[in-house]
Amino acid sequence: MNSRYNAAELSVLVLIILLVLVSGCKQPSECAKEGEEFSEVYDSYPEHCCDNLTEWYSGFDTRVSIGDDCYETGLLKGSPVGTCINCGNEICEDIENVCNCREDCDGGINSDYATVEEFCSEYWNEEMAAECEEGGAKGLPICDLC
Repeated sequence: MNSRYNAAELSVLVLIILLVLVSGCKQPSECAKEGEEFSEVYDSYPEHCCDNLTEWYSGFDTRVSIGDDCYETGLLKGSPVGTCINCGNEICEDIENVCNCREDCDGGINSDYATVEEFCSEYWNEEMAAECEEGGAKGLPICDLC
């Protein structure tokens, strides 16, 4: 018999091919990498983040970070698209803050506002005041800041 492979080598090759076919081996492009968007709703995005990344639903997050504190605003916002962040690596990346990755962003790193005074002068407006009086923010701690 004049074959390039012996029976044992052919068996191993067939086994590898079968394992790949049966396992449905995912390609790296099927998950979103750090900083990329994902969505379980829209087919144009990967459904989830790659391993070891945190799925942050940036489209739904209306919290405001002030110094080292995070406040819910009660405002409505919605997009079923999230962003993958590398929370827990001891580095506060640009997209991270105390609201979405407290463990990396202690000390107010990347906060929306450095102080309550800055928040009140730059963010607080009639719409937010109305939300605190009768809207979704009523009774939230953010309403007692300004």
